[in-house]
Amino acid sequence: MRYSDAMLKKIMIATDGSDASKEAAAVGIDIAHRSNGSVTAIYVMDIFRLAHLPGYATLPGLKEKILDLMKEEGKSALEYIEYKAQDAHVPCHKILAQGNPSDEILKVSRQLHIDLLVMGRLGRSDLEKFLLGNVAERVVLQSAIPVLLIKGDRC
Repeated sequence: MRYSDAMLKKIMIATDGSDASKEAAAVGIDIAHRSNGSVTAIYVMDIFRLAHLPGYATLPGLKEKILDLMKEEGKSALEYIEYKAQDAHVPCHKILAQGNPSDEILKVSRQLHIDLLVMGRLGRSDLEKFLLGNVAERVVLQSAIPVLLIKGDRC
């Protein structure tokens, strides 16, 4: 058995639907293809951030409408990865989750015994990092498994 045959069978691709995530998906699918592995695509709806939107809890129907839009965005991002994986003859499993993105990505990667986590990284200003945080940074710092960050075009 070659070293590469024993490694990297389960690849998780974290997506937010961005171009950087699509670039990460291409890399993750290629790695899975080369190692005869599979991919798990995950999209996490950041429902905690919604609570800070003005009128989110008080305006009738706003909460449901926003959640529906997030679900559609997530499904679209996951279907993109599934399509690309099928095109490369790589088995793909999709997960649409809710919660804190970094926490959910880390939790699911542990539960599924993932070998490699691949995700895109967008460039952000210092102010954006301070205000919004950086999911990729938190995942890299807290992950017990290898994380491969793929720079987006804006970096």
